[in-house]
Amino acid sequence: MLWAASGVAALIYWGLSLREGHSWGRSAVKGLALLPLVALALGQDAPLVALALALCSLGDVTLSRPGQAAFLGGLVAFALGHLGWIAVFAFRLGLSTGDLATPVAALLLTGLALLIAAMSRLILPRAGALRLPVAVYTAVIAAMSVTAFATGEARVMAGAVLFAFSDALLGLQTFVLIAGTRPERLANALIWPLYWSAIALLTLGALAA
Repeated sequence: MLWAASGVAALIYWGLSLREGHSWGRSAVKGLALLPLVALALGQDAPLVALALALCSLGDVTLSRPGQAAFLGGLVAFALGHLGWIAVFAFRLGLSTGDLATPVAALLLTGLALLIAAMSRLILPRAGALRLPVAVYTAVIAAMSVTAFATGEARVMAGAVLFAFSDALLGLQTFVLIAGTRPERLANALIWPLYWSAIALLTLGALAA
């Protein structure tokens, strides 16, 4: 039931996100997409998972508001959320450097490193006053990705990859792509499905432990 509620809210927000504009109602729907998963985690005695999800939900709402201050607030909330996921991976799932040495993990981590490097090169010179916060956030999500792979949990690893792709598209949309163009509209259409799928996979993997 809670998964269904999250999925319905996510679908409604996705439809709203394809239209231009901002509203508190739209922001509320976005925030509600993760709250059922917070309740699910609390019900399964997983407070760290609930905290990570709640921080991501706060980031969702903040990023949905216009303006540079809102964007910065969203970055901070999501950075804290990623630190929450790192705590989940370390204390709930357990980390093993051996899991980083498998061929699949090594290949995917190399791909993620190249993605992060390419996005940083494209985005940071265009980020202006947000250059330092964006750089710090990039380092935090890189750390989250590495620790996700160190769990050896397939769903968590896939979730980290999707999260990185979603963030890369968001960075391109915010700082590189021209609003209203076909590439910008395509990026906008992909960001939310990739993000919610990432959250779902991270949650499933974490709660399975």
